[in-house]
Amino acid sequence: MQSKAASSTLPWIHNAGWDLRWLIGSSLIVPIILVLVWANVSSDVLNLGVTALIGGPHLFATYVATYMDPRFRRAHMGFLLLATLLIPAIVVFLALWNIQILLSVFIFAASVHVLHQNLYLTDVYRTKQGTERGWYPRLVDYGLLMLCLYPIASYKLVNGDFWLGDVEILIPPMVKTPATYWTVWILFSFFLSAWLHKSFREVRQGVLNVPKTVLIGATTVIGFFVPIAAGGERLELAFQSVNAWHSIQYLGIVWYIQAVRRRHGFIDSPLVKTIAGSDKKHAFRFYGFCFLVTLALLGVALTLVSTNPFGLTGPNSREQYYYMCVLSPLLIHYALDGYFFTVSTRRDASVADLPYAATLEPSGSVMADAPARAAR
Repeated sequence: MQSKAASSTLPWIHNAGWDLRWLIGSSLIVPIILVLVWANVSSDVLNLGVTALIGGPHLFATYVATYMDPRFRRAHMGFLLLATLLIPAIVVFLALWNIQILLSVFIFAASVHVLHQNLYLTDVYRTKQGTERGWYPRLVDYGLLMLCLYPIASYKLVNGDFWLGDVEILIPPMVKTPATYWTVWILFSFFLSAWLHKSFREVRQGVLNVPKTVLIGATTVIGFFVPIAAGGERLELAFQSVNAWHSIQYLGIVWYIQAVRRRHGFIDSPLVKTIAGSDKKHAFRFYGFCFLVTLALLGVALTLVSTNPFGLTGPNSREQYYYMCVLSPLLIHYALDGYFFTVSTRRDASVADLPYAATLEPSGSVMADAPARAAR
């Protein structure tokens, strides 16, 4: 057990209380939602509730730090234009042509995105501690994190038992074989064993990165067990529990990086300045703004469903319009974050150009907000 003096030197992103509440302890939302799934709460209620209250706001938090930031737009205009033009075009095409393929692409991208976020957080904790050397510890952490969701999920995919609502999720025919899930199981078992061995060795050496280890452990347990928590059309609701945890984490991360960037004077937008800050007032403004944009998007989706501008007549016409509206900004969010999560922990990463590099600031840095600089 670590002493109080030792715990104060742990590589927290903000501080122990904040990290444990927002990044790790927020995982308690998973069993809460699973209980609602098992209690047969309506799928519409659960999906709409998670989307409106957590999922949507987390999505638009990305836009606050990118599209709404003149500094970021100037530095990454080409990337933003490409994502804005290309991704919605692909989503609309697939929604009209084959919604089953669209949802199959989406669920794979969503699973990778959720795991990539926690991989990024482990990189932050690793970088801030600075004790790990070599490629092996990173490989073990990466391997376990990126496989933990798939042992059960791959079995269900191969056997045609993985559904998003009433739509079966497809995988390429060449991998729809028992060899696929056996391979996943073998690799997962190897990385789990290697991670446990590595962690016990770090404990003996007194160099265990506690926040990183606890986060990986929580992600592994949740990722492994959620796919068996429900089946058939209720399976997507079980995955909403993971989405809720991921979204709460993400809202906390973006609130933090915006507060740090405001302290440094890196936010040029007057509107964004009014919702970026380290106190509760700014936190409520930040969430409230993202929530209102979410309601606006849902309003657009309902308008398209009611007006039917494309004249769709199939049984999935309602879902086609919904996914056009929701998946277009969501997949842009995945693309932006895929870039952020990959490059923001590099040694040359700058908070001015890469907002997510702010998590590498000294722990508790947003609380050092200087009034003169915060007013800028």
